[in-house]
Amino acid sequence: MFLTHARQRARLAASALLAAAALALTACGGDAEGQPDPTASPATSAAAQTPTPTPAATPSYKPASADGPAENVPLPKMPKEAKEKTHAGLEAFARHWYALLNYAYESGDAAPLKAITSGDCERCQMVYKGLEAQESSTWTIGGEVQIQQISTNFAADSNGIYQLPVQLKRMGATHYVDGEKHSTDAPGGLTLDLFMARYEKGEWTAQDVGVIKGP
Repeated sequence: MFLTHARQRARLAASALLAAAALALTACGGDAEGQPDPTASPATSAAAQTPTPTPAATPSYKPASADGPAENVPLPKMPKEAKEKTHAGLEAFARHWYALLNYAYESGDAAPLKAITSGDCERCQMVYKGLEAQESSTWTIGGEVQIQQISTNFAADSNGIYQLPVQLKRMGATHYVDGEKHSTDAPGGLTLDLFMARYEKGEWTAQDVGVIKGP
């Protein structure tokens, strides 16, 4: 009987020692209450505490007015469809080209238009030169070109150039020089352009823009 009681006391003592050891390990390693882990990397802790930078605000678009030229003009994005060698693709490309033409006139930046236009486009060269000659003290309100209708024609000539008639209308415009109103243009009548483009290496390039019918 004595041995039995002695063995029970020994087992209880061993259990107490194991429990104390477990508590000590828990205290050293951190617990579920969020105690710090001394083995954690200082770099990791610093990274976790670094605040996420706030994205810079996009400058807001300001159209041209009597107070000055347009500012932060949004650049038109080419739709995915404009990469397809289909009539729908060519039409989407033509619409994008004229959107970039309007962008060039409003912002003074012709680089995006040049990027999708052949250097052989003579009419385009006239546009570029006009923009380059324009001084910062000169600007225009309105005057954008609006597409009214696009032909369903989709056939290439012997040189692989597709010709697409495009009906346009130019909006009225007011021109300013040195902050003073200089002249105004009434809305134009309907005109008909012949938009010519070539498809190579998975994309369209404007080759030239002729005038079938003027205002």
